[in-house]
Amino acid sequence: MQVINLDAHRLKMLAPQPPLVLALGFFDGVHQGHQRVIQTAKRIAKQRDLPLAVMTFNRHASQLFKSQTTFRYLNTVAQKSQHMAALQVDRLYITDFNHQFAGLTPTAFIKDYLVGLNAQVVVAGVDYTFGQGGANGMRELAELGAPYFETVTVDRLANQQLKVSSTRIRG
Repeated sequence: MQVINLDAHRLKMLAPQPPLVLALGFFDGVHQGHQRVIQTAKRIAKQRDLPLAVMTFNRHASQLFKSQTTFRYLNTVAQKSQHMAALQVDRLYITDFNHQFAGLTPTAFIKDYLVGLNAQVVVAGVDYTFGQGGANGMRELAELGAPYFETVTVDRLANQQLKVSSTRIRG
């Protein structure tokens, strides 16, 4: 598996990327819900004979804005990388979640990152958010991304009627 650390500068320096299927998420813990997103992307990548890529982040948004003073990560970035390798991800993009990245408009995120990485299909969970303040979700991703790529939304995975989530696992 190829691991690529991304920020705005490194993204501009990347050689043109081959078409790929891209799964998006923070993926802390790489739990069953996350695995469902990645497996969905993997199935599509296999059907289309494209590489499977995952874009994740090096820190949680709450840590950048200090909205939560203590945040317990379920996995380090290195552990997350190991999980991705075990799931047979071809390329892992670890994006620097910094103030510049957090301030991207939805259109800039889509054009600079998703189109810039040559995503043909973008897969994420139903509760994925992006853009300034995380104010945009999968509906906006599908609408804004429609000229460039296909969007697949993965429904919540529930266990005993409760959503499988990193927040619940931390609790």
